[in-house]
Amino acid sequence: MKKIIKNNFKVPWLRLVVVLYALVLIIGAWPTDVPYFVKGHAVGTLGRWALVAFGIIVFWCGVLYKYPKRGKNFTRHEQSICPKCQKVYLAGQAPADAKCEPCGISLEPLEGFYKRHPELKDSPEEFTQSEKD
Repeated sequence: MKKIIKNNFKVPWLRLVVVLYALVLIIGAWPTDVPYFVKGHAVGTLGRWALVAFGIIVFWCGVLYKYPKRGKNFTRHEQSICPKCQKVYLAGQAPADAKCEPCGISLEPLEGFYKRHPELKDSPEEFTQSEKD
């Protein structure tokens, strides 16, 4: 039986390009005696320092940027429902693990729930003894 080993290391190409661009900008614009030209015009000392500051900002943005997480199509910021007990969780009220607390079943988005489960649309509601009062 073969074991498949997944390579979880991914090269963040965009981050690498942004950091390299920032380093080239900082090194190229560093104020020295060599004239620096942008679109055929000489850039003065103040402009070169401004380019260096911009390069430092771009560098740190490239280093510290966090990619958004991908995963389940469920978020805590949308309304959700339990397919078993049909308990509705409003936006922001769903548990962090996206499971119904009484049932332990994964929650589904409320939007389009009855289109996906037409058999539950006209089912009679079951009330517990405390809810009948």
